[in-house]
Amino acid sequence: MTAAGSSITNLSASGLPDQLENRAYAFCLGTQILQNPTAEPRDGRFSFKVSPNMLDVPVSGDTVGTTAIGLATSTNISNIATWASNAEISDNGGSYGVYAVSFAESSTNGSVVNVCIAGATRATVAKSRVASGVNIGTDTFQCTSHGYSTGDAVVIYSGSTPTPLQQNVTYYVISSGTNAIALASSRANAVAGSGIDITVSGGPVYLQSADVFELRRTGLTGQVVAYRNDQILHTFASGTTATLRPFFWTRESSNSATIPVFKEIKVSGAS
Repeated sequence: MTAAGSSITNLSASGLPDQLENRAYAFCLGTQILQNPTAEPRDGRFSFKVSPNMLDVPVSGDTVGTTAIGLATSTNISNIATWASNAEISDNGGSYGVYAVSFAESSTNGSVVNVCIAGATRATVAKSRVASGVNIGTDTFQCTSHGYSTGDAVVIYSGSTPTPLQQNVTYYVISSGTNAIALASSRANAVAGSGIDITVSGGPVYLQSADVFELRRTGLTGQVVAYRNDQILHTFASGTTATLRPFFWTRESSNSATIPVFKEIKVSGAS
């Protein structure tokens, strides 16, 4: 396991260990982060992106992931390598002081990854997709069984990009049924159904997730809320004003020794 800058790349051995086995591939990302100071700024934020293609092991029940990232109190973070996914990772903040977002491939659809928080799947993230068959009249791409929801963030990372779209720019999906999508310049435009006007055809293009996940802790009350693209995914039932420290935990090997599982990790606010 290595942590390179603001990315985490999983170099663990192949396979999914038994629950009774030690999970050595877990560590704290920092110390004394998100304290509750007496002066502003009291609020703290911990954000990241995930590479869903790096995950291909489902968990029965789809209520918890094989790989997690988040915040935990100092009391529990020292024992992180022995955490059990059906306990600490499923915590709603009250029993263990753990505020985690975990990920695992869906047990019913291998092309999407579950986003699990507090013992339930709150959303899914689509693995990389190929979109083709651009319809200039409707500004849509054909993308069979795309698995996207309206508002999901994506980038075009390769392909023949239609005008005026560009590669490596974040766009937001407008789902047009199971097999077609349009792209919008903002999440608000996507929700409003206002897609980008495609003037010159192209394709195919290759899409990958650009969703930003974030845990926000209100310093004054200790409330912790999970977001995806600035939209609430889950409000943890129990907050805390105790010091919270970022952590990474996994029971699954990555599909790559070089591509990060989590990337663009950022911490801001109280420290």
